[in-house]
Amino acid sequence: MKVLVIDSHKSTKPIPANNLHWINAKIIADRFGGDLIWSYVGVNDEIKSGYDAIIFVHASHYSFVDYAWIEASPDAKIFHVTNEYNLGEPRILWMAAKAGRKYHAIANHPEKASKLVGKYIESWNIVNLNALCISPTKLSVKFEDYIQDKVVYYGSFRKDRVDYFQKYFNSPDMIVSSHKKNHEKFHNIDANPDFITRINWKKDGLLPYKFSLYVEDKKTHTHYNFLANRFYESLNYGVIPLFDKSCLGTLEKSGYDVGPEYIVDSVKELSDKIKNPPKFKMEWIRQAMKEKEDVLLEIERIIKEK
Repeated sequence: MKVLVIDSHKSTKPIPANNLHWINAKIIADRFGGDLIWSYVGVNDEIKSGYDAIIFVHASHYSFVDYAWIEASPDAKIFHVTNEYNLGEPRILWMAAKAGRKYHAIANHPEKASKLVGKYIESWNIVNLNALCISPTKLSVKFEDYIQDKVVYYGSFRKDRVDYFQKYFNSPDMIVSSHKKNHEKFHNIDANPDFITRINWKKDGLLPYKFSLYVEDKKTHTHYNFLANRFYESLNYGVIPLFDKSCLGTLEKSGYDVGPEYIVDSVKELSDKIKNPPKFKMEWIRQAMKEKEDVLLEIERIIKEK
């Protein structure tokens, strides 16, 4: 089976460093021994053809992969791998859909939560795409004098999490990693944490931290989306995840044994967990590694059977 994977990432580098969606795209391409392209200089210099399946990963309107890649394989089955319910179709997938080519969605959320246009979708397949990012580091490098007894949160400003930002971000125990352009958005909702620059995934990642804060979009409370990437990233670095109480519904569906010792509902409870921390569960890593393999098997089945 000849497979082409098209990632939405835009990079001037030959191989993007630590871009999560690109890494997922490579994992999928490698599974099929397929070709992987993204928005790099010269991507359209040699348009290849004869693909049995074309798989889009993530979405961006700024991708400059040419539509000719789709036209060159008119009989290819088309798939869209997406783990963001608030994103639409990639630009050239939208062009293909408008030209009459339908596609199969592979997502980690229900169709009713998605912004994708249903009339162009032939099938909706739910798998835990977030599990693909489990890849444990050597935890032995977490020397005690290197770890900060702080709770780290990282990412962009999300409107659907404002209540949780306000709930925790003024705690002296919090460190927030976000691009500087987001700082004012947090300040505007009276959330004034100790900011640091974005996590350097090429260097230390989450290694300097003992705890991470897990909150989710309110929409996710009612539209199950599996445990987010940040849960698996915590496992990769031996970081203890602390979950806001509002995530209990997700945790119950996830199949992970997360007891009350990992749940917080106030700044005081956050502080108490730091003073009396729960143990990091190695069994979560083993469970996540099995999840990852199961997901790849399911993706492989979907691509081959559709």
